[in-house]
Amino acid sequence: MGPSPVPQESAAARPTVVRARNERIASSARRHRFDRDARVPFLCECSDDRCGELLRLTLEEYAVARDGADHLVAPGHQVDGARIVRVKESCWMYRAR
Repeated sequence: MGPSPVPQESAAARPTVVRARNERIASSARRHRFDRDARVPFLCECSDDRCGELLRLTLEEYAVARDGADHLVAPGHQVDGARIVRVKESCWMYRAR
């Protein structure tokens, strides 16, 4: 069972809402001292309000990716109004325009 979708009325803001959720996931994983090699499940920050894909990244991979992008999405997913800045096997990174 995947994460519950963002309510329909806020689908346009989904990437930003999900990014905030991912920041809480990262914070919680750090607080619970996840092993540095552990893959943490983060939510795809794409624009599709039905998306339930997970990105599995270490906390270091997440921090590096977050520094270079506004939104992290599953490969092949997209963020409306943003441009792709980097493609990795585990996730695609978008920067807001």
